[in-house]
Amino acid sequence: MKTTVWSELLVELKLREIKDSDFTFLYKLLKERDSKENISHKEMPSYKEHIKFVKSRPYQKWYIIEKNRKKIGAIYFSKQNEIGVHFLPKISNESIRQAAIQELIKKNPGKKYFINVNPKNLEQLKFLNTNGFSLIQNTLEYDLIKIASNFVNASKKFKFLEPNFKFEVIDDKHTEHIIKWRNEPSNFKFLADQDKLTKNKQQKFLKNYSALNRIDFILIDKKTRRPHGTFSLTNVFSDRPEIGKLLGTKEIRGKGIAYRSTKTLLDFAFRELNLKKVYSITRSDNIANNHLNQKLGFKVIGSEKINSKKFIIMSLKNNLV
Repeated sequence: MKTTVWSELLVELKLREIKDSDFTFLYKLLKERDSKENISHKEMPSYKEHIKFVKSRPYQKWYIIEKNRKKIGAIYFSKQNEIGVHFLPKISNESIRQAAIQELIKKNPGKKYFINVNPKNLEQLKFLNTNGFSLIQNTLEYDLIKIASNFVNASKKFKFLEPNFKFEVIDDKHTEHIIKWRNEPSNFKFLADQDKLTKNKQQKFLKNYSALNRIDFILIDKKTRRPHGTFSLTNVFSDRPEIGKLLGTKEIRGKGIAYRSTKTLLDFAFRELNLKKVYSITRSDNIANNHLNQKLGFKVIGSEKINSKKFIIMSLKNNLV
């Protein structure tokens, strides 16, 4: 079996702000653009008109997309929070488009993101519908939190969770519990990130949460309203979406609750988001977690050392597609 390194699963792109030397490349992108991608113009502008437009700074941010130091496309973030992304012919694939959009969102954290699509561009519409955007008229809005909230609200009786528990999307009211769970020594030792979590860090995390390409569900006791753990999906729209789980209350461990909660998380990933595959990266000596992953159907595909500790990489395919 070929050993998989975690970093190999990520498409690495660089976004850099455009400069005068990019005028010709941007014009080439415009000329070679498929007619189905066009929304704002029907006739090709002259090169002189193109330069005037670029120099007018029409967008909040405008980047060149580079892969291995080569220009492969461009992406912008408009003053109305709209995203536009274009690649050279035969360059674009789903993984590269995912990586470019998520890198732009990461660089420009905010609450709302939109993409306008030509109704004839069925391929792009399908891609956006499976990558965190929902249709609002002819504009699609990026709102992963809304998708997760709708999943929670529509699933009052989760398929896998037992009747006494439910999921909530992470909120500031959960902060004290999360800090306690994460910093508890028996949990902390298994984390890849060995920095203690503070209230300030968690508040900063929540402030930019909508731009983080992740969803964190909090497991709640319906009767007592007490939080018991976190079940997360990170790097959602990328080549390596990853699950995470932490059952913070020790007295309810060993009762199958973590198993059923993770099954619900996977139901969200596979049925709601239509992800093709998810990963788990777990320290090799975290026996209980690795055993749980295998029980869920995850297969070992490799390992990697992080901070001198060995982590096992596992994957699970969506059998629904």
